[in-house]
Amino acid sequence: MKKQFLDLILAAKNILVTSHISPDSDAISSSLLLARGLETNFPSKKVSLVLEERPTQDLSFLNSYRKIKFQPLDQALTQLKPDLLIMTDANSYSRCSRQAGPAVAQYILQNHLKSIIIDHHEAAGRDKSDLYINNHYPAATQEVYELLFGKLRLKKPLGYAQATLLGIVSDTLRFKYTNPKHRETFQLVSELLDQGEDIEKLENRLERYSQDQLKVIGHLATNLTLDHSGYTYSFVSDDFKRQWLKHHRPQADFKAGCEAFVNRYVRNVNGNNWGFIVYPELASGDNHYAVSFRALSGTVDVSIIARSLGGGGHKPAAGVKIRAANVDEAVAITKRAIQLPS
Repeated sequence: MKKQFLDLILAAKNILVTSHISPDSDAISSSLLLARGLETNFPSKKVSLVLEERPTQDLSFLNSYRKIKFQPLDQALTQLKPDLLIMTDANSYSRCSRQAGPAVAQYILQNHLKSIIIDHHEAAGRDKSDLYINNHYPAATQEVYELLFGKLRLKKPLGYAQATLLGIVSDTLRFKYTNPKHRETFQLVSELLDQGEDIEKLENRLERYSQDQLKVIGHLATNLTLDHSGYTYSFVSDDFKRQWLKHHRPQADFKAGCEAFVNRYVRNVNGNNWGFIVYPELASGDNHYAVSFRALSGTVDVSIIARSLGGGGHKPAAGVKIRAANVDEAVAITKRAIQLPS
């Protein structure tokens, strides 16, 4: 695997790194770590980092964050004309482009573009690539770190420790999820702490809630339902979305409030250990909804439900984008998928 990766890097002159839409901390950290790691060790190569969308959290404190270019992926391919595309924290082109997934796939095919996928999600639904790397670490950032600095022993770029720690801590929700590779993860985290990084200070940068975010959390708490089948669910109403847009409240705070609620509450209400939330996508216009699932590890594999709706993710954490006439229909669609035999 490491030889294949190195051969593809050495053969390329122009490398484009990208990650998924609605990027979380792991997407940002893994793509930054990869791009800056390649740039540091292969200075003769052009390395670009392009993401379609900005993260909901302020991650501008990360070293080299300003080097990220935010634009549609199909436009970046046409303008930059790379000879190697690397996706981190995602395994399909549709996860890296909100509207142009098919166009990206067609561009890659027509231009014989080499591609690498570095991911840690379930493999189902992944696109073809010249190299697929997935060691099932708890974060894509750890996948990148172990490849570049563990197997290949490349020089570490400035800011590597903070980016690596952020990706791991955020995607594990501070080690909440079951991790079969906990020894490797905790050994790496110990090394990062020895470098002077601090989990408490890092989380404090992330867990600062605005009043607008708290409004979203409160709305979801009000709409919370404990289904008789043993799961919990909630939703953001269409009227709440309209009022949000009418008063020009930040879209990032809307998404961050939804993420905070689903991560902290859905699988922890009474005796229910899994569930989901549904919320309108502000940036996609009417009839577009996001569904986020969470489950206690070892109970329900929510990635199966998400895949049945065209999404994906991990067994305890997954998501999907769906279209529906209104949020009630979106909830109904999700509940029907839950009833389907796995």
